[in-house]
Amino acid sequence: MIKAIIFDFDGTLTHLQENTWKKIWKDLGYDTTSEDSAYKTQMRDYLNNTISYQDWCDQTCIYYKKSKFSLQHLKDIAKTVVFIDGFEDFIDTLKKENISLHIVSGNFVELITSALGEKAKYFDSINANTLVFDNEGIISQIIGTKYDYEGKAKFIEEYCSKYNILPSEICFVGNGDNDQWAHLSGCKTICINPDTDTSSNKTMWHICLDKIDNINDLLPYIIDKK
Repeated sequence: MIKAIIFDFDGTLTHLQENTWKKIWKDLGYDTTSEDSAYKTQMRDYLNNTISYQDWCDQTCIYYKKSKFSLQHLKDIAKTVVFIDGFEDFIDTLKKENISLHIVSGNFVELITSALGEKAKYFDSINANTLVFDNEGIISQIIGTKYDYEGKAKFIEEYCSKYNILPSEICFVGNGDNDQWAHLSGCKTICINPDTDTSSNKTMWHICLDKIDNINDLLPYIIDKK
């Protein structure tokens, strides 16, 4: 029986949108397509273990500061987030089943909570990078999350230890390359609307649903009604 579900955010709970990290770069006028762009270089350096995750956040913050990325800008972007069809009914059903719900994302806590609005109350925790703004509302710092990439498995392991439950009692739902690490925790993994080449890897993803238009289609894979 599933006792907790860990969700990615971008492209999992949202409607097939590009990740918000990239959207901010684009909205600030930066190149996100060239291989030598700061956006791609930083990501590549992190994946090649040249820089740490916090280094990546610090370097990104420098660019965001230059363009005066503000709290108001964040709120404006949050308004553009479209949740996958059936989202509220889906979450309501899971809560009625007494399943604990969590978000573990490489996005930003402030943006996720702003986009969710009242719906944030459904989630027992939201874990992502943290943005710090100065007195004028301009970004001053990005505090990197411990729970992206390999950290997604770490979150699940810590959760199991804290609440004395088995990894098999947790389901992780994601869609991207940074989500594939969750399987290392031993939990059940489901890939929906994949944006990763690993979606057919049965070790990383126990179930892959290539196209879900309404997230309620996921319920039979989570709730056993037998």
